[in-house]
This record gives sequence, C-alpha cells and structure tokens, in this order.
Amino acid sequence: MSNETGNRESLIMRSVRDGEIRTRAKQVGFSRQFWMRILPVLGTTILYIALFQSIINRVGPVGAALITIPVALAGWVWGSKTGLVASLFGILLNTALLIAFEENNLNLWISIGWPGNLMLILVGYISGRLSDTINQFKLAEASLRSRERYLTLLKMATSSTLNLKPPGDRYYDLITHFVNLLVADYGYYIGWDAKQNRAALIASTVSIEQQFSGVSLEPDKSAFIKRIVQTKSTVAVDDMLNSQDIFNSPPFTILAHPVQSALAIPLMARDDILGIIILAYKEPRNFTAEEINQAEQGGQQVALALRSIQQEHKIEKQLLQTTTLSNVEHVLSRSERVGVDAVLQLIVDSAMELIPKTKHVVLHLLDEEHQTLIPRSVAGLAEGHRSKLNMRLGKGVAGQVLETGKTIYIPDIRVDPRFIGQTLPISYRSILVAPIRSDERCIGTISIHSDDIGAFDADDASLLEALGIKATIALENAGLLDATKQALRESNALYRINQKMIESLEPQQLFKDVVNLLQKIFGYYHVQIYVVDSNTGDFVLQYGSGEIGKTLKEQEHRLPAGEGIAGFTAETGAPFIATDVNDTLSFVHNSLLPDTKSELTVPIKSEGRILGLIDIHQVKTASLTEKDLKLVSAVADQLGVALQKAGLYKDLQESLQHEKAIRNQLVQNERLAVMGRLLASVSHELNNPLQAIQNALFLLKEEKGISSQGKHDLDIVLAEAERMAHMIEQLRVTYRPIQAEDFNPIQINNIVEDVYALVSTHLRHNNISFEFQPDPTLPEIPGLVNQIRQVILNIIMNAVEAMKESGQLCVTTKYGEDGSEVFLSISDNGPGIDPSILPNIFEAFITNKESGTGLGLTISHDIVLKHQGRITAENNPEGGATIKIWLPTKGMEIQ
Repeated sequence: MSNETGNRESLIMRSVRDGEIRTRAKQVGFSRQFWMRILPVLGTTILYIALFQSIINRVGPVGAALITIPVALAGWVWGSKTGLVASLFGILLNTALLIAFEENNLNLWISIGWPGNLMLILVGYISGRLSDTINQFKLAEASLRSRERYLTLLKMATSSTLNLKPPGDRYYDLITHFVNLLVADYGYYIGWDAKQNRAALIASTVSIEQQFSGVSLEPDKSAFIKRIVQTKSTVAVDDMLNSQDIFNSPPFTILAHPVQSALAIPLMARDDILGIIILAYKEPRNFTAEEINQAEQGGQQVALALRSIQQEHKIEKQLLQTTTLSNVEHVLSRSERVGVDAVLQLIVDSAMELIPKTKHVVLHLLDEEHQTLIPRSVAGLAEGHRSKLNMRLGKGVAGQVLETGKTIYIPDIRVDPRFIGQTLPISYRSILVAPIRSDERCIGTISIHSDDIGAFDADDASLLEALGIKATIALENAGLLDATKQALRESNALYRINQKMIESLEPQQLFKDVVNLLQKIFGYYHVQIYVVDSNTGDFVLQYGSGEIGKTLKEQEHRLPAGEGIAGFTAETGAPFIATDVNDTLSFVHNSLLPDTKSELTVPIKSEGRILGLIDIHQVKTASLTEKDLKLVSAVADQLGVALQKAGLYKDLQESLQHEKAIRNQLVQNERLAVMGRLLASVSHELNNPLQAIQNALFLLKEEKGISSQGKHDLDIVLAEAERMAHMIEQLRVTYRPIQAEDFNPIQINNIVEDVYALVSTHLRHNNISFEFQPDPTLPEIPGLVNQIRQVILNIIMNAVEAMKESGQLCVTTKYGEDGSEVFLSISDNGPGIDPSILPNIFEAFITNKESGTGLGLTISHDIVLKHQGRITAENNPEGGATIKIWLPTKGMEIQ
C-alpha cells in the first residue's frame, strides 16, 4: 500500500510541476519566437541598405533587385499579406535609396524598373503564400497531434478509472489525468450524493498529506456547486476574483493556493451527476469553445466508466450481500449445532462487512427481568467495552427503537437534540438502529456506528433490518430448540417412568425408579415419595433421592396429615407450589435439607383416593414453575394407576387372552381339517354311484320316443349331474394327500394376471373395474399353482357376486419386511360380509347367497392351510370387504 501511495504522490507532484513548467515555457517561448521572426528580416534589410551604394556602383541599377531577399523573408515569416506590404515597402526603399545615392540612375529606374518592381511584388506574395500553405499544414498537424494527445490522455483517464483499485487512488489518478488533459495547475474531485443533496471533497492534487474523504460542501453555501448541479453542464470561470465562493468553502480555505481561473466539469450519466471535476489555473485564462467541448466529452466518457464501475461495485455488493445472507441462512439451518451465540456473532460480523464505513456493530437483547438492554454480540469493539453498552429500557436510541419498533437513523449526532447536552463521551458521528421483533414484540435491537457524517442510506437500513430478521429467526429457533429439548426430556422422562412402572412388579422398586429418574433427568435438588398409612393416616417416606433420602428412610420419616407443605397437600388433596418456602407458613424446615428454597408437592391419586405424595425440593427461589407442576402431576397419575393395578395382573390377562385366541384358532383349524377329510371321503364314496347315474342318463337320452319336454328335463338333469361330478372332483383334488415334491416355485403376481385374463370379460359385463397393485420385488414361493389360482378365483367371484350392479375390485401384493412371507389382499366396495356370519365365514356351508354351496371359502381356507399360510376376512370401514392371505416364502414340511 505504501508503494501505491508513493506512486500516486509522485504522479500528482509531477503533474503540478508540469503545469508550472508549461506556464513558464509559454511565456518564454512567445518572447523567443517574436525575436527569431523579426531579426532575420531586420538584419537583411539593414545589410541591404548598408551595401546598396557599393552594389549599384558595381552592377548598376540592376543591383536594386537584391531587395527581394528581405521582402521574401518577410513574406515567409508573416505570410502573403505581409509579403505584399513588404514588396511595396521595398519599392519605396529602392526609390528612396536611388534618390539619395544615385540621382543619375533614378530616371533610368523609373523608366525601366517597373518589371523589377512587378517581380518584387510577385516574390513577396509568392513567398508569403508558400509560408501560409506550410503553416496551415503545420497547424493541421499540430491539431492532429493535439487531438491525438487528447484522445490518448482521455483513454488513459478512462482506463485508470476502470482499473480495479481503491476508490481514493482512482479519483486521484482521474483528476491527475484531467490536469494533464486540459493543462491545469490544480485538480479537485467532488463527489455528489443526489439522495442527500450533499457534495464532498474526495481528492485533490494540492495537498497529498491531507485526507479529504467525507469533507462536506453544502450546495446552499456554494453558488458554484449549486450552479453546476442545476445546469448539469460544464462551467468555465475566466476570472475567479469575483467568483470565490467555492474556494472560500472550508476545505479550500485550508489549502492556500492562488486561483485565477477555473473549469468545472460535471460527470453526467443518464442525467445523473456522479461527481464534479474542478480544474484550477493560477493565471487568468480565456477558455475556448474547443476546450470546453473537450472537457464535456472527457467528462461524459469518464462518467460512463464511473457508472460502469459503480454498477459493477453495486453488483459485487449485492452478490456479497446475497452470499453473506445465504451463509447466514446456512448457519441458521445448523443453529442447533453451532449455537445461537455463534449465529448472532455471524450476523454482527456480516453487518460490519456488508455496510461500508461501519465502525461498530452492537446487537442488544432485552432482559425483561431487569428491564435492561444487554449487548449479546458486538463487532469492532474490544471485549472490555461490552459492559459499558448496557442501557435501561427507553434510554438511548436503541431503547427508543425497542419501544417504538421502528428503525431510527441519525446522520450527525452532534446536531441531534437527543445527543445535545450529553456528558458521556461518544466515539461516533452517525448511528443506525433497527429493531429485532418476535411475535410483533421487540426483543432487541441491532445498531451500527460510523465516524463519518451521513455514513448510511436507505439501502443500509434495509440490509440492517434484514439482518435483524435473521437474528429474530435465530432466537426463535433457539427458543423452539430449547422448548423442544425440554419437551423431549419431559416426554422421555414420562416414557421411562412409565416403562419402569410397567416393568416393576414390586412397589418399592417402582418408587426407587421414579425418584431416581426425576432427579437424574430434571436435576431436582431432592425428590421423595410418601405413601399413606391406612391405620394412622400418616404419610410414610418410601424412598428419597441420594444419601439424604437413604437417611430419612432409615429414620422411618413420616408426616402427619396437615404438617408441612406435603402434609398440607395431603389434607387439601390439591398440588401446591411454594416459590419461596420462607414466605410459606406451612413449611417445616428439615435439618437434612438446609438448602431448600422452593418446594412442590403433588398427590398420588386413584379413583379419587389419595395413595401417596411426590415431594420435590429446589435450592433456588421461584425455580419451580407450572411446567414442573404438570410434569410431576403426570408422573403422579401414572404412579397412581401403577399402584392400583399391578403390572403382573395386566401381563397375565394379556397372556390369557392371547392363549385363548390361539386355542380358538387351533380348534377352528382342526374343525376345518376334519371337515376337509370328511368331504374328501364323502366325495370319494359319491363318485362311483354318480358315474352310474351319469351313464344311465346318457343311455336314457339315446332312447326314442321321448318327448321334447322330457329331453329338455333330461338335459337339465345331465348338466346338474356333470356339475356335481366336477364339484366332487375338485373336492377330491383339493383334499387328496399332498407330497413335498408336488410343490413348485410359483409367482403370485403372474397367477393374479392369469385369473384376471380369465374373468375380465365377466367383470366388464358386470361393470366392475379392476385394479392390480403388484409388488415388483415379490419373490417366487413354493406352492400348487392350480390350487392357489382356485383360491384367488373363488374370492374374486364371491366379490363380483356381492357387487350386483357395478363396483371396484382391488388386488394388492406385498413382500413382507422380514422376508418370510408374501401378502395378498383382495378388496371390494360391495355391501360387505354379514356380521352374523363373519366369525364363521370359513366354515363349510356358511353363506348368505341365494345360490351356492358355501364351500368356496372353506376350500380356499383349507388350501391356504395346506400351504402353511394364513387367511382372514374383514369388513372395510368405508364399505366392502377384504380377504387377506399370507403365504410363506420358504419350503414347508408336509404332514
């Protein structure tokens, strides 16, 4: 940084020296040029006059033609007009010399000298014309060089502006280039803030030791600046003696320097003034239209570069803000791990980074108990200053923001009535304070300070308010996290206590578990449980926490009803909290519990009868709250239930019920098995006579002389006989003994698809929609494909018959989580199964259909049992019925 500063100082000093050298060179050059022009003409003329007589004597009147030399020089030096004048002067000079020296040759000169005079006039004009032409070329070349210099310096100024460098260095380089561009002695850059109607001297080539940033120039006190702002055009002042307003402003009076002329160039971009460049001259100067035009063009070009830089900086600032806020959001999402203090510190550090000119950042939170704003996080201040930032509610700007809930900005505290007359030292000039709200209530503030006047703007206020919202989210998240943790601890405590109550078969173990868990999870000072003595009515200590509880137990500590807070609770039957036992008349001190400051007692009840008491002690006043009361009351309720109904009895009842259910299922399975064997035996015995009947019917059908009605009746009898034979064959196949080798790998999904293909036309005729939700991960299982197909077909046809007009049929398959079985469910939205037959739905001949044997579900049940599976039937809450089937995935043992 020191090298950059040295380079900038060298550049500025060189610019100042160059301006002084150019001024002196201009003065000296004009004098030297004048004499260099006039001396050759005067010399040759004087020499011609001195040698005139000698020349005439030698060559005669023709020698007067040498006057063309000084005439030609005069035309060459001063141009064609001067050449013509010089030629006439030469004619007169020759005439005068001939009269003076050669009177005899005068008549000859007059008679024959007119061609020489004509030639003299031509020589003077031609030499002058030639000189004019050459000078025009020189002027054009000089103009081109000047234009090239102008464009080069303007390009340098623009490039220097666009370079990524600190703003101070950029402005110093900019005015230095303009000093060189328009050959000025001094240069100033004045920044302009249109929002605040404020100008500030940013940089100058006059004094390199002094810092100018933030030095205000009020337009109302400077007609020069006011004129530029109003006209938005370049202002040239040839004589500053009567226009000293700007250089009488405070920063200029510090810089003592002579100024005779000035040129003010507004840097305009889309009718917006970005800044003003003022070029000052020590000597009076008349500014040409070309110079003013060049100044305006240069200002416009540089303004575009500045606007580009400003837009780039704005985009960078917005990107930085977005990145920083995103980082804050990311940290907020992890606030439960990093902690709320780390999040709040990140917020104040972000404000310090994102808002320029910020010196300090302070985040205050309200301490409602003491009605004080406490600094929670700070940036830019030493840790030792934190305690000095405490303030009472309503005091200071932060206190006012907390009361009003509105952002407050003070550009200059020295002129603000809230700070005038304040005796405490203040280390800043401007302050911006935004509220931190939660549930429409202010819980804190975030403040930024700066040493500069008017350091902040509306964008800074919006950003600070956004950071305040982030702080609110962090605090609310922390509050929710604490509440969630507390609720989780309470739920966990209640769950663990409940588990202990369920596990404990002995009351003393139950008391011990409850006391230890309450003290361990919630950190109570002392916990103890009393149980009422039915004979005396006293409350006898059953268990207490720690060594104190053990000692009290050994002493067989008891409380008569009405004695102490616990006795008072037993007498009233209502919970009681003593926030300060010293203020409670019923409190009785116990020498083993000297640190008790607050106490909570809750009765243990069952069916309106007090069984005991839970007594909690704490070492701080007001440390037991309604939350503790609710928690301990819930534990007391659970404990009362546990004492009234032993867990062993409950477990025994559940075991008996489970055993009864298994026994009923076994009886049902055995009944169905016996029925199956009976059906198989009967079907075998019926098959032979049925075949004889069928044969007789076929023979009878071939007889002649049977009436048409007889044939019709005979066809009906044959059809029914065939149906009966088919039914008997199904029973034989279903109930015949099965060998292990009969089972093959089958895919339930494929069987469902096959059945659907078989019944799809039937479903369509009955206006029934079919939905199949297969599990693609369903494995193959061992089974009999025909029998499983028969089960699915039976159930689907039963569902179709139940949905008489239309309906919806849904089949679902799933693979069990433990991988031991597959699941198949078939649901319909029909009227459901009659509740009167639902418990016995799988028994033979149980049906509520007008037609049918009632064997379909019985056969299906038996097939599932042969596959060592399970089948159930139930009615859906929304209507209809569901048949559920579980089939094992592994090989089975054939009985």
